[in-house]
Amino acid sequence: MIARKCAISAQRQSAAQRLEGSAIRKPRPSNTPARTARRLWWPLAVLFIFGGFAMLAGVSLWAWQQTRSELLGNLRVVAQFVSDNAQAVFDELGNDLPYLSQQLRHEPDNLAANYTLLKTYQDFHPSVASMALFAPDGKMLLNTDRPFGSRLPDPRDNPAFRASLEATLKSEGPWIGLTQFGLVLGAWRIPVRYVVRYRDGKPRYIIQAAVLLQHITSAWAHMTLPTDTAIGLIRTDGYHIARLPTANPRRIYSIQMKGSLIQELRKNPGAKIGAYHGKVQTDGSHRLGIYVHLSRFPAVAYASLSSRQILLDWGRRITPFVTLGILSILGFIGLAYLLIVREQRHASELTVQARRQVLTGLPNRIGAQEWIEAELNRGSVTLSVLQIDLLNFKDINTALGTEAGDRVLQEIARRLRIHAERLNGFVSHLDADEFLLGLPGSGLINAHAAAQSIRRTINSAYEIEGRTLRLQASIGIACIPDDAHSAAGLLRAVDAALHAAKRGQSGISFYDPQAGRLSDARVSFQHAVERALEHDEFRLYYQPIIDLASGQIVGAEALIRWHDPERGLLPPSEFIPLAETTGWIAPLGEWVFRRACSDVKDWQRIGLDLRISVNLSASQFNSPELIDQLQNELDTAGITARHIELEITETAVMEDVLHSAEIMRKLSALGLRLAIDDFGTGYSSLAYLRKLPAQTIKIDQSFIREIDTDPEDLEIVKAIVALAHVLGRHTLAEGIETEAQYQLLKTLGVDLGQGYWFSPPLPEPKFLQRALSWQQRTGVDTAIGED
Repeated sequence: MIARKCAISAQRQSAAQRLEGSAIRKPRPSNTPARTARRLWWPLAVLFIFGGFAMLAGVSLWAWQQTRSELLGNLRVVAQFVSDNAQAVFDELGNDLPYLSQQLRHEPDNLAANYTLLKTYQDFHPSVASMALFAPDGKMLLNTDRPFGSRLPDPRDNPAFRASLEATLKSEGPWIGLTQFGLVLGAWRIPVRYVVRYRDGKPRYIIQAAVLLQHITSAWAHMTLPTDTAIGLIRTDGYHIARLPTANPRRIYSIQMKGSLIQELRKNPGAKIGAYHGKVQTDGSHRLGIYVHLSRFPAVAYASLSSRQILLDWGRRITPFVTLGILSILGFIGLAYLLIVREQRHASELTVQARRQVLTGLPNRIGAQEWIEAELNRGSVTLSVLQIDLLNFKDINTALGTEAGDRVLQEIARRLRIHAERLNGFVSHLDADEFLLGLPGSGLINAHAAAQSIRRTINSAYEIEGRTLRLQASIGIACIPDDAHSAAGLLRAVDAALHAAKRGQSGISFYDPQAGRLSDARVSFQHAVERALEHDEFRLYYQPIIDLASGQIVGAEALIRWHDPERGLLPPSEFIPLAETTGWIAPLGEWVFRRACSDVKDWQRIGLDLRISVNLSASQFNSPELIDQLQNELDTAGITARHIELEITETAVMEDVLHSAEIMRKLSALGLRLAIDDFGTGYSSLAYLRKLPAQTIKIDQSFIREIDTDPEDLEIVKAIVALAHVLGRHTLAEGIETEAQYQLLKTLGVDLGQGYWFSPPLPEPKFLQRALSWQQRTGVDTAIGED
């Protein structure tokens, strides 16, 4: 504004001078540079005006693309949540119904025993509202929602039921039937059926688990979604399983849809995830949506938004730009030249700017970005970067001066160069107390292992001016192509990951692509965990551990569950991953250990002496306060350490064997027993295993699931048992679900076992009752399958 006023004043003075001079001087030639500039002014003005409108058009197009891309990203997150929520329910039933079919009694006079079996399963699975048994012709034989022997309705008169029954009989595995209003339940429910067949393949029974529609949609209803968003589950043949909103459920769940989503599914039957747009049959609107296929089931989860709402969002986004653009076009003409000159000067400065930090000799941020771009141009498929921040570096400058701080930075640069050379990587000095390490060809797992090693290196002591100094480092990790597809995007992602690492407890954090869009959800989750701990909403379930040789119960594994007052009983898969990313996994682990110690003490008072296995997360395992915390909890509970066994995953242990062995020796010194969990899924070797003071090796259930049919799994288990016996370790098999598995593992010499063949995880009161009765038995065969 000041410059503009000065320009107007100068123009007025020039005009006055010209008028005065015209009386005594001849007119100047018309082709002076000033007049030439004036002749060029209007063409340039017209050009810039058109350029301004073109820019507005470009901004409008950009805003449309950004709006559409952002909405698709949000819809993808919602669709994935819907898919994961439904997958957890259907996967459980898809695994359990075939197992239940093997337990059914096939004699006509044993319906009472089958009713008890189905009712017991329902009692242990809150997601199941009722269990039913049908004859192949559709006659209802049993329904756990009615007392045994009650008169049951006959659904065979319903044409929709008959069609669904025929589809069920044709399926080879579990089948999701049509969502219907249950005659017995008196509510909308989703039937999941499985055909029990004779040896020749003919159907004998149809077993059905009814999941209340509300159980599926209750979690959706708590999501904060834009106006006019629709979410749901639909079978690939066009029949809805669930949808929100649902104005007319009888219409939605009875009509075979043929809109844009179903058309897209038929065009791309093999796509796991995809987008669609067009008119949908549900409400007749034009919608943009994302769908995600459920594994093992012919169904997809979707989330969509109406075109009208998209246009409104775009309009809100573009209105400020249009308004500002129109107001700025007049000023644009004068500013264009200045902006061009300034940009040229800035570009020239960037061209000659040094690419290296003088102090450390390492490339700076510009050099780091150029290196990343060069790696991408060379065609690197994967590329990980680690951004390192020194948390208390300013204290060194304040206490010892900048010269000592410079020497520390030079020493850190030297240590990082050693890491970079060993990993064939690249290191740069981004800022005063920030460094970056690039690892071409490295994925997130290797990058995480490198981050742990670098953090220990930086956190080790420095000898400066006769003083021993220590620093604490936080490290953020991001990767191409998982987190970004450009150098600038990768640097933004790793910077965001570093901020998350500073807030967390482990000091290391991956980039979370949902952090920006779902920050409210993450904060809500943290508040929910705080509330749950305060109001005692978490529960411990116990799964018995059995001595395979004697059949006696010798212990149990403690497993956490969350009894949310709004969503009901939640399995660990629904909250443990988010707890790990938000830094709440350590407080949850401390709560599990404290509650397990308290339960052990209570059991001892009534004569039950068992050893409880407690899972130890990686963040707890690497915490410097771990030993003191565990000792305090043991002292508070008043129990000896031999009653607790800590389970540490093989992956966490093998990231740094020597460091892990040192921690495990300290834990053993407390008297705690140690077990290596999920053994066989990582990269253990005999040389490393000998260094670890663990008493038990838990064989991962992935090797047990098909041990009686897969020769490779059988040989792997034989090798693990032989290795354990050579080293004097006990073996424990997870996931035993059949008698054949149990007998084979017993023959192979496996010491201990756990799984649904013995008992599912039970709430503490039911486990206590089961354990007290089981402790009196002498053989496992009498205990299998009983309550």
